[in-house]
Amino acid sequence: MTTVSKFPFCFDLSWDVKSNFFTPTAYVVPTNQPITYLDKKANPAVLKSFGIDVIHLDKSIQKAVAICESLQAEALAKKFNSAKAKKSLEELFKDPKVAIGIQLYQNLKLTEFLTLVQTHDFPICFSLDKDKDFRKSKISTQNQPLETKIHFLKTDESIQYQLQLQENKKPFDLAERAITILVDEPAWLIVDKNLVQLKAIDAKKLKPFLTKKTIEIPSRMMVEYFQKFIKDIVKKVDVTADGFEIIKRTTIVSCQLEAVHDFFKNSYYLNLRFDYNGYLFEGSKNKLTHSEIDLDDPENIKVIQYKRDQAAEIIFEQKLVHLGFEKTENGFFRLSPKLKSTELHDTIQWVIEHKDLLELEGFHLDHFTLDGKRIQTTKPVIAFSNQIQNDWFDIKITVSCGAFEFNFIEIIPNLKQQNQVYLLPDGSCFLIPKEWMMQYAPLAKLAKVQQEVLQLPKNNYAILQAIPELQLDLKPETAVPFTLSPLVKATLRPYQTQGVQWLLDHYQNGMGACLADDMGLGKTIQTLTTLVAVQEQLENQQREAEQLDLFGNTIPQAKEYLKVLVVLPSSLVFNWYNEARKFTPHLRRIQYIGKDRKLIAKKLMRYDLVFTSYAIATRDIAILEKHQFRFLILDESQYIKNKSSKIFKAINQIPAANKISLSGTPIENSLDDLWSQMEFINPDILGSHSSFVKNYKNPIEKNQDETALAELKTLISPFILRRTKEQVLDDLPELTEQIYYCEMEKDQEKLYEEEKSKARNSLLRTDGGKVDKINIINSLMRLRQLSNHPKMIDAKSDIDSGKFNAVTHYLSTLIQSKQKTIVFSSFVSNLGFYKEWCIENKIKFCELTGATDQKDREIAVTNFQEQDEILLFFISLKAGGVGLNITKASYVLFLDPWWNPFAEKQGIGRAHRIGQLNKVNVIRFISKNTVEEKIIRLQESKKLLSDSLLDENSISSEVETHLNYLLE
Repeated sequence: MTTVSKFPFCFDLSWDVKSNFFTPTAYVVPTNQPITYLDKKANPAVLKSFGIDVIHLDKSIQKAVAICESLQAEALAKKFNSAKAKKSLEELFKDPKVAIGIQLYQNLKLTEFLTLVQTHDFPICFSLDKDKDFRKSKISTQNQPLETKIHFLKTDESIQYQLQLQENKKPFDLAERAITILVDEPAWLIVDKNLVQLKAIDAKKLKPFLTKKTIEIPSRMMVEYFQKFIKDIVKKVDVTADGFEIIKRTTIVSCQLEAVHDFFKNSYYLNLRFDYNGYLFEGSKNKLTHSEIDLDDPENIKVIQYKRDQAAEIIFEQKLVHLGFEKTENGFFRLSPKLKSTELHDTIQWVIEHKDLLELEGFHLDHFTLDGKRIQTTKPVIAFSNQIQNDWFDIKITVSCGAFEFNFIEIIPNLKQQNQVYLLPDGSCFLIPKEWMMQYAPLAKLAKVQQEVLQLPKNNYAILQAIPELQLDLKPETAVPFTLSPLVKATLRPYQTQGVQWLLDHYQNGMGACLADDMGLGKTIQTLTTLVAVQEQLENQQREAEQLDLFGNTIPQAKEYLKVLVVLPSSLVFNWYNEARKFTPHLRRIQYIGKDRKLIAKKLMRYDLVFTSYAIATRDIAILEKHQFRFLILDESQYIKNKSSKIFKAINQIPAANKISLSGTPIENSLDDLWSQMEFINPDILGSHSSFVKNYKNPIEKNQDETALAELKTLISPFILRRTKEQVLDDLPELTEQIYYCEMEKDQEKLYEEEKSKARNSLLRTDGGKVDKINIINSLMRLRQLSNHPKMIDAKSDIDSGKFNAVTHYLSTLIQSKQKTIVFSSFVSNLGFYKEWCIENKIKFCELTGATDQKDREIAVTNFQEQDEILLFFISLKAGGVGLNITKASYVLFLDPWWNPFAEKQGIGRAHRIGQLNKVNVIRFISKNTVEEKIIRLQESKKLLSDSLLDENSISSEVETHLNYLLE
């Protein structure tokens, strides 16, 4: 058959005297034409003359040509010379160490070359003669590997040893064929112009039989020779023998299970190992036979031949499949997807849990190992010894695994690191059950170790409820069923009554509480009602403790005041004071504000209710920390979200027996906010801040770890009560929300793009330097201002605003239909443009900003609520987000969005609340193709950050990570 090449190359393999090796050479030949004479070596000059660019050819042919070049004597000399030396290849071979290196390299490269030739059927000849005729010396490459057969003949004086090769199961003697050894290991040969591989043994074993048919081993040398040369060979090849006892073993005596790690899928599978009474065949491998020589008795040498019973092995495989496993392409077994196996050690844990069943089916686990360490397959037993102290649980846990018993404390590092493998003293390993990793992880993270005992604060009782074996009375005591006191001048809705009972239960158990109801659901009245109930309990206790004098008269006792400190935003102090006067007029109350604080401070303990602001609490902490309050209550408790702030530190210095936080937004930006508030109401409930970041914040916010999220929900859920308007108010009017997209004016858009380009160059640095957070805020602030009105960054600008025109047009329509409307903006200066528009058009309005006095705030709200001709109320978002009841407004407009959607939600809550009879419409005005549009999308993920702990949604990232997106 005529040989052609689909590539412009043909190869020759000839002995090279200089390199002392069979070296391949590439020749240029016509593509898709018969190959005749090879006279053009593929050097750069020839390739150029033929217009051949190797780079554009198939990768395999490129590699083959490159190997030819690398094995030429000149290339070898260049590679193995040091930087300055220029020795010839012959000189390099004189150094034994260098010679070994060169030979290893040659073997490696030639093996790679031959594999390419055989895989791709490249045309090749062997020992091209002087006339360069390819047709005379071409060799075949598409040949099956050769197998080896050994035959022994025992005589009285010696043992004759014969090695044959098998081609298609037919043996032949090596001396009968023309055989050339190209590479010893892995063995490559040329047999009668056929390129072949040799299976199982290296080619060195063939060399004695190239010239003789049989090797005779004298009896006196037999044992030594077998030990040195033959013992390992017979394990890999087919053996026959005359004069020896042949023992055949074809029956499975046991099927052992082995754990095998898949590095790429990071999971453990099962491998079956079949014991044929002395030799283990791997179920995942194709080897069918194995031979060994027993030399224990030189006079009676035995050949032991093992042969697999594939039908019997299949029965074991089918048993595993029936138990829920499936066979992989590699011959291993993995748990079926139906069993929902996803973790690294799921297969191993399944084996341990079903040990009895597996052994009943005939599987052996005596040598079940994990990464070379024996696995304890005995099911672990866990025992508890517990005591309840005043404020904590003392818990001692003992783990028994086989012959070993140890304290639970020893596996705490494993639980924290989510490492299931625990090493036992004898070097074996105990696989911590996956259920323990979830069930006991919170205990490991939050309990303190004291003299082999775990101490857990009572506030963390929720995490123990998942451990039924603890036998602890974990359920908090229930307070006396709440009945509304006639002293409370209000009627409570059912959900408010439930809220009061919940707060009283926490008071009864000495635990802090966070009432996180939606804005407008009456957190104030629920709190005041709770305090009245506590006061009545105290009075009852006081009456029961009354003493009589010698004449039987009751000894008068000093009045027991409630001694409640309520800390609020400055704008809400008067609000709360008025609410207390309205609903609980019998409680003695005072505002701890203003210039008279020094006089008031001396008699703080003679009041039921003391109202002060966060600013004053921080300023007067030296005074407040000297008093012991019965209750410390924070309203809008997100004010203490920053653990490093002076407010947080001051608030936590105030001594109080009971703590309550009130907030419609317990999480505004990140889980750090939650830690701060939980640390206030129940110190240490989430551990130190650093451990909280490690155990919960990072896993949840960065990795969306659902297990960590579930743990955190379990920890905090007993202490946070949150109800939304939609859940509890059937009579609340409908709320609709929409986004109104505004087109920027052309000049405005041009100015915006210029500013955005400057921001990108400034913030998105390529030098790896960190950008100051202030620069980020300032740059984004300018883009937000430009999105609203160019005059916000240049008061003298003549450029018009597309949004201003759209909003004023919308407001005109609302005014014509007599719709009362609240207009919110983050920027007071932005509101100024709309106030000017109202003045020019003789439209009446009210306003409220941070500069508005407290008394003027009430006047503004009252005027808007009661005067029909006032239709517009302009409010800065920061100043008007809390403490306002504006139930006459049916429209709420937001002129500009910001990162925190909760500020907007609070704004909406000013109108959409108890007492509102009208449908509330919320409209957000957004300039198209600006940072505002991106903020709206990020706002949703900010909302999810808070809801993740309450409504099981996901988490968003920090603002800085979105810079590239915001500035696209």
